[in-house]
Parts: sequence; C-alpha cells; structure tokens
Amino acid sequence: MGSSGVGPGRERSVSERLKAATDELQKLEQLVVSGDCSPRVLSEFRGAVDSMRQTAWAVQQWIELQRQNRDPYTVMGLLAEERVRRATQLARDLRIDLESLELSVETEGLDNLFQATKGLYERLAPLFRKNVG
Repeated sequence: MGSSGVGPGRERSVSERLKAATDELQKLEQLVVSGDCSPRVLSEFRGAVDSMRQTAWAVQQWIELQRQNRDPYTVMGLLAEERVRRATQLARDLRIDLESLELSVETEGLDNLFQATKGLYERLAPLFRKNVG
C-alpha cells in the first residue's frame, strides 16, 4: 500500500477507472433490483463488492494516516481481520458447495485449496490447543 510506483499519471488513471466502475455499479444496481439473477451469482457479487469496499476503505485510511504523518501500518491489523472474515465466509460457502456436490475431486484447483487449508490448519491448531483442556 506504499506510495512507490504511484505517479500522477497512474493516480489519474486509477481515479478514472474508479469513476467508470462507480458508474457501472450504479447501472448494475438497477438491474439487480429487477431480481432477474441467480442467487449464487448475486452472493458472489456481493462478496466481491464487499471485498473491494473494505480494500478501498483500508487504502483511504492508509493515505489519510500518511497525510497526517501518523503510522499507516496500524491499518494492517484491520486488513488481517477482514481477510479472516472473508476466508471464514468462503470456507462456509465451499462447505455448502461440497455438500451439494457442486465441487468434487475433479474441480480444478481443489487440490491446491486442500494444501493451502492444511497449511493454514497446521499454523492455527497450536493457537487453539493452548485454550483446550
């Protein structure tokens, strides 16, 4: 989130893209209100929008703290908390997908997901073993 690599030209480009995305989201809102979309697609969209909202908030906080000559790294803890929240929701959604047989061993990337969650479990388990007993 540092300022390296962000020059006036790139900043303007990002601002223009954000404006265009905002306009598109407002148009999509009108379509969503019609209710003519898959609940699953709508849920995935909501997750993506929520993630973007949180990221935009964190970046905004980072910039504001830098402008105030305060430590912008205080935002990092909030970002970690948000990643935990999103990962929890994704894990719940994936469990539902597995139960409904929408995912199988043939699903591309599922083996990588298994390895990643196994590694995460191995790092998390010691934190919770202290509290069990």
